[in-house]
Amino acid sequence: MKLTDEPALLVLNQLFQVCRASADGFETAAANATELELAKLFRDFAGQRRSFADALEERIRTLRSEPVDAASAGAALHRDWMELKATAARTPSHALLEEIERGEDVAVKAYGDALKQRDVDEITRRLVQEQYELVQAAHDRIRQMRDSPEYAHR
Repeated sequence: MKLTDEPALLVLNQLFQVCRASADGFETAAANATELELAKLFRDFAGQRRSFADALEERIRTLRSEPVDAASAGAALHRDWMELKATAARTPSHALLEEIERGEDVAVKAYGDALKQRDVDEITRRLVQEQYELVQAAHDRIRQMRDSPEYAHR
């Protein structure tokens, strides 16, 4: 049986879209953050996700394909909800951190699902694994900040 690039391309394109949506979500959060520390952190994570998307795009092209750039209605809805909740909440920083963590839950799950795919070449698997570890670390940092006394009432 011949191994094709199709499973890898499916995984890469899904993660490409997740990273693009995540970068947009972090940019929206940075624009809504009232604390400079949070705005910087969110901009840093947006940059990280853009670089992840770039690496995924490069791998897709190496496999002789073009990235699928389908805007996700769900991602746009999530960004709108995050903006609304941040504006309306009595504790906007905490609300932003809650919403960002929910978005990160989606990213962690997408990467976890991608790593379960069996018919993916080793180079793609390593790329996904490396990014997964950093996505998980970002998720954990956001959750830790959300639960900290510093942001519980802000």
